[in-house]
Amino acid sequence: MSVVVETARPDEAAACARLLADALGDDPVIRAMVPGDRDRTARLVAMHVAQLRSGPLPGGSVDVARAEPGGPVLGVAVWHAPGPGAPLGERLRQLPAVVRAIGLRHLPTAAAQMARYERHRPRRPHWYLEEIAVGPDARGLGVGSALLRHGLARVDAAGLPAYLEATTDASRRLYERFGFVATGPVPVRGPRPWAMLREPATA
Repeated sequence: MSVVVETARPDEAAACARLLADALGDDPVIRAMVPGDRDRTARLVAMHVAQLRSGPLPGGSVDVARAEPGGPVLGVAVWHAPGPGAPLGERLRQLPAVVRAIGLRHLPTAAAQMARYERHRPRRPHWYLEEIAVGPDARGLGVGSALLRHGLARVDAAGLPAYLEATTDASRRLYERFGFVATGPVPVRGPRPWAMLREPATA
């Protein structure tokens, strides 16, 4: 199957969020951050929509994979460009959806976890791959690899490193094939993902 990678349109936030929620809902790190099964999918979709709209989507750094230009979304990669990110006002507008997804009771723990992730990220300018997911009907067809190649070409063109957190052994092995090097576990409570860094490729 041929794979076309394009920049997600603003009106595709819900479609991207649904794919992310379905593909990553049982990821051990995400489950630790967003516990509970009641209305889980709906809460995760709302959270992902808020996260996308609060920076990556309007910033043009959400990549989607399709079988043909303009076709249904088969996979999503969410990147954060270097710099300050979205304006504070936009982030605050999206905050209530994130709070509802996590739940007030779990919010202090989640906030502490997110702060630990932030402290562990590189201090120098870099591109951050927050999430990458492939829909169930497109797995094993090279969609994830196509998304990674597309995103890393942009990173290399900028001459900057790329950073991510691998949440499973399988994803860690995949990222290693693309030049990422594990630098150690992220010191968070519960399942500990591996911090991975990739220096820019040189010609």
